[in-house]
Parts: sequence; structure tokens; C-alpha cells
Amino acid sequence: TEPVAIGHGQGDAGSDRIAWSLPLNQFSAWPRLSMRLMAERLDLAASDAVGDGTQAAIVALDLGQAARPIPLLGGLGLLLTALMLGWLGRRHLHRAGAAVPLGIGWLALLALTLAPPMAPVHADSARSVVAWDAGNDSADAGSDILRAEVAVVGGNLAFQFDVNNIEDNGLPDHAKVLFIGNSLTYSHDMPMMLEAIVAQTGKVLVADAITAPNAALEDHFRQRTAHTALANGGYRWVIMQQGPSSLPESQAHLRTWASRFDPLIRAGGARPALYMVWPDASRSAFFDDVRDSYSEAALAINGMFIPAGEAWREAWRAVPTLPLYDSDQFHPSVLGSYAAALSIYAELYQQSPSGLPAQLRLRNGALLRFDPDQLRSVQAAVWRTHLSLGRRGG
Repeated sequence: TEPVAIGHGQGDAGSDRIAWSLPLNQFSAWPRLSMRLMAERLDLAASDAVGDGTQAAIVALDLGQAARPIPLLGGLGLLLTALMLGWLGRRHLHRAGAAVPLGIGWLALLALTLAPPMAPVHADSARSVVAWDAGNDSADAGSDILRAEVAVVGGNLAFQFDVNNIEDNGLPDHAKVLFIGNSLTYSHDMPMMLEAIVAQTGKVLVADAITAPNAALEDHFRQRTAHTALANGGYRWVIMQQGPSSLPESQAHLRTWASRFDPLIRAGGARPALYMVWPDASRSAFFDDVRDSYSEAALAINGMFIPAGEAWREAWRAVPTLPLYDSDQFHPSVLGSYAAALSIYAELYQQSPSGLPAQLRLRNGALLRFDPDQLRSVQAAVWRTHLSLGRRGG
């Protein structure tokens, strides 16, 4: 088969897109196709199917053609078709003119028209079918389907898949990060939440934390609380945080001490990140100033900007009653800490958190349960915020 171009960031909600087509006359025997849509990474034990997580759903497409008599091959025919398409899926995908072996096989398992109907997901008279799949239900982002579409376009049968991240430019499957901050980091064991979120996606993250109540970055630097950990190395990112830092003098203070930490972080082989927090509820008008403060500090050191505070605000735009503050109206609630951890996850891994389970088991044994509707709202808000404001740095 011909190489297939990857549309990086061109899919739904900033996902990656892969599309190809086959001549419609190759399917002239069938007026209607029933299909199982799935993706498989051939160099890893990773795959995903459009379905409910237990089995691939059936999607049906009207080709608008007259049927020709053909033998009904049943299950054997499906197996042979799957094997054939799996073999054809060993293709080289290319980007910017260079062939890149990604080892991702795209399978459309075609059931013959005469087979019994099996609860189609969606079919319409426009000769196109669209199916959605939950994110993060595959261990590999490159085979994690979010959306699939099959359509008759002119004389072709066109396939289009949106996946989480074909060329993963986030952290490797095993990585370490370090937090330097205060209670806005350690509330509700947020670094452990991040570890558990990553574990839900089939990866391993060790999130160490050096924190103290009310501590600013200057306090950590002068007390040398993080110097030994930074010198020992082994971290991919060092995530820094202090108070809201919305006032002009506080903004300058954040930039100064983030810049003091920067060479120490890079000397140990890591890269710096700024985790944007939020103002207390009585100072909600200062959200923009908090965002600008952390964004400018990240720019000053070419670091990652993690817009967690903006993810809170985006979540409130969708559901104003979300309980993101704790009782003191400044520290995060459990849901607020979870939203911050999701925001950090989205920036570190460059992947959508949509579809992650509503239960989270921390390594200290704690089991967190979230309201499914609130969870979906927060997950969607985090990804929208990542797409509009997140910045990876260098």
C-alpha cells in the first residue's frame, strides 16, 4: 500500500488524524457493509476498538449499490478478512516527505451483507458513518481511537481515524518528575493523584515532591531544600509553584526565583515547568493576573506552562457549580486537586485525559471516587485549556 500521511493535531479536539481511501468498486458485491473498526500497534501489545471497552461494536454503512450473489463465509470469512487487513496494515506512514515506521495497523473488519445485523452504532442515508470511542482505553496513545468515520466520497470508500497521539512527544513509559511548591501542590496528595492518573493509562510515573506550607520558590532556594535532589538528577521535569503571585512585585519575584532554579534544573538533566495555580475565591477578578504571572515566568526560562488555574476557570464556564475550592475558599478540594493533576498530565504527556475512570487508587492505598458527570466536565475542560494555553517550552 501507499504511505499514509499523518495529520498531526488535525483531528477532533487537537488529536492526530490518519485517513486513506479505497476504490469503491472493490466493494461492488455489497450494497451495505457492517464493520468493526479497530487500531493495532504491531510492534507492541497495544490495540483499541471502537466499542464499549469489552468488544468492538458494529457500524453499518449503506453503499447504495446493487448486491451481487456471493457465498456467505461467516466467521471464517471475517477471520480471513481480519488477517488480510492486518497484514496490509504493516505499512510505513510518512511525515514531511520522510517515511516513518510507526508500526500501527489500521483494521476495518468487513462483515458480509448477508450476515445477521448486530446493533449498528450509527448509519444514515448520506452514506457515511461516524463512531466515537472513549479516550485512554488503550495502553498506547498511538492506537487510542477517539473518533472514526467511514464514508462514500465520490468513487472511493474513505476511512478517517482520530487518535490520541500517533507520534507521542510526551514522557516515556517510565519517568520521574519533581514538584517544588507548597500546600497548593501537596493538598490531597496531588502528586500521588498524578501518579495514579498515569497508571490508568498503562504507564509509570514517579512524582517526588519537596514542599512546605506557605513556601515560595525563594524559600526553597535559600534553604537549599531541593538542591540535592536536583543534583542527583534522574528527573525529566521539575514542576515549580508558589502562591498566586498576581501583584506586580509578586510576579517579578516568581520570575526571579524560577530563573535562579533554572540552571540547577537543567544541570541535572531536567527541564523546568511552571504550574499555574489560582487566586482565592474573594479575588477571582485576579485570575488573568495569576495566569500572566506564571506564563511570563515560564517564558523567561523557556519552560513548560501548565495552566491548571485556567482549567478550573474553563470547567466553571461549563458547570459553574463545580466544587473546586475547599472550605477555606483558597486551597483545592479533592476535585480541584484532581483537575490540577489532570492539567499537569495533559502537558507532560500531550494527551487528552478524556475517558479516564472515575475511580483513582493512590499508592498510599486511598481510593478516590468522583461523580462521573463532574469528572467528564473537568476532563474536557482540561484538554480545551491545554489546546488553547498549554506550552511545552524547551
